[in-house]
Amino acid sequence: MMTPREITGRTVLTGMLAFFGVIFAVNGAFVYFALDTWPGLDVSNAYRKGIEYNKVLSAADAQTTLGWRSRIKILNRAGGRTELHVSIHTQSGEPITGMTVRVEMRRPTHEGIDVHVPLVEDEAGFYTGLTADLLAGQWLGVIHGQGASGEAYMMAHKLTVPQ
Repeated sequence: MMTPREITGRTVLTGMLAFFGVIFAVNGAFVYFALDTWPGLDVSNAYRKGIEYNKVLSAADAQTTLGWRSRIKILNRAGGRTELHVSIHTQSGEPITGMTVRVEMRRPTHEGIDVHVPLVEDEAGFYTGLTADLLAGQWLGVIHGQGASGEAYMMAHKLTVPQ
């Protein structure tokens, strides 16, 4: 028969230090890999953009008074290319013509694959552009437009790129 080992204060202390040491090491590894794979930043120069936030708010107010609306669609995916289609119109449905428009396609779950697509007006208020084929899934299309009289327009739309 084996005699039970006596549990001393030193044994308890050693066990607790080993337990919490393993917890801290695992948490440290998780933090390291989380920060190494994605820094958590959605925009660069976040501090500077934060300082200029009042300008963003006044631009948003000016855009609201314009009352412009937009839609973005993916028309065609063939030959390794994706065709984007944007329509910009007033609240009453009249097309906004003569704009300089580009779309920034952002993939929220991936870094480094965002694309900027310049668009050309092919009909009144309808703008199209081509880009390299986009990965299937959820995208954020940010429309940046400049009106003929200098009006600024920006709108973000969520869209799904089909398989």
